[in-house]
Amino acid sequence: MTRKTSKPKTKARAKAKRRTKRHQAVHQALWLKVFVAPIVRLWTVAWSKAPKSVRVPGLDSVVDTRHAVGFLVVLGLAIGGGYWGAQSLFGSAPVPRVGPSYFIQQKLSDVILPEPNGNVVHGARAYEEKVADAVYEPPHETPPGAEGIEPQIASLPPAHEVQGDQPLWLRNALVFSKPPEGAPIIAIVIDDMGVDRKRSQHMWEDVPGPLTLSFMSYANDLPSQTAAARARGHELMLHMSMEPSNPDIDAGPNVLMTSMGDGELKNLVAWGLGRFEGFVGVNNHMGSRFTEDAHAMRVVLEQVRQRGLLFLDSRTSPKSVGSRVARELGMAALDRNVFLDNENDVAKVLMQLNELERLARKRGVAIAIGHPRDATIKVLKTWIPEAQDRGLVIVPLSGVMKHRIAVKAVRNAG
Repeated sequence: MTRKTSKPKTKARAKAKRRTKRHQAVHQALWLKVFVAPIVRLWTVAWSKAPKSVRVPGLDSVVDTRHAVGFLVVLGLAIGGGYWGAQSLFGSAPVPRVGPSYFIQQKLSDVILPEPNGNVVHGARAYEEKVADAVYEPPHETPPGAEGIEPQIASLPPAHEVQGDQPLWLRNALVFSKPPEGAPIIAIVIDDMGVDRKRSQHMWEDVPGPLTLSFMSYANDLPSQTAAARARGHELMLHMSMEPSNPDIDAGPNVLMTSMGDGELKNLVAWGLGRFEGFVGVNNHMGSRFTEDAHAMRVVLEQVRQRGLLFLDSRTSPKSVGSRVARELGMAALDRNVFLDNENDVAKVLMQLNELERLARKRGVAIAIGHPRDATIKVLKTWIPEAQDRGLVIVPLSGVMKHRIAVKAVRNAG
């Protein structure tokens, strides 16, 4: 058996290797000349002018300068080595939270991200978790939200009246004309408003209403933003951050966590509810884990109920108990039916809107959730007028709640 000999290097490769070594040597020499040599010269000059000995304050003794410098060098090495050793043995100290805020790092594959150049103040936090059931059709015939409403409101006032004894969601509701009998009704909720200032403004200025705009609790300048949106004929909601199932996803500051005590949850809910005025209710931002926890949801929704607000379950988890707990508390509660923009793609948004129209025609009412994304804004600008021409009625979310209460009242009277 003959041994294979290695192929000799060509002259070109050998020449290139020598040239590389020469360049490296030149760079090293230049680095020594430009950076190291001046430092050495400065040190030499400073050392030559330094006194031979120094007096130690407080000890009334004289120490050789070389000994003092040596001591300081050893002391610095000892401190650095001790710190490194402590880090290795015990780890670094935990980073303290600022107030009751929680920050979760983000895994990009599981979320809907905002587009760039949107004036996002808080960084590229996710718009929402991607939901598995982007189209949700309740299995029962009774419209969701019709149960358990009587304790809060016995009858509906005319659309142009406001009664002081009515719950806050009804007093803050956008005034609109009653839909024609039998017409399919659609409410379009836009979540995560106010963080991407540029696209949020496009949503309330360029898309015909009435939309229901759910503003993120941690967005800046909420009073001015929400006032501008309301002035354009849109209804307002509060988008409240809740814990996602994936711990790598960033749900934003002051997110509600299942690990919190009841007192801390109540404080965070109170903080969110006080961020601006005029909204009809609350829906969850993310929350695929939190909305599965009946106790945590009961603590949160009890605070919402006491304010007289409604609750929309965004249904980021098929196991969510949010709307069920809300109805057990006697609240006005609704469920999201269609998620419009898991993908920022015009064709896919249109496909989801087709599903929304199908459900509305089948069940009489359907609720969609979208976000201030380029594809969503582009599609809704033309789809809404075309849908109205086809006989669909676009209403604010409170309009769906009013409609379902009215349906319940008719059934009870029959």
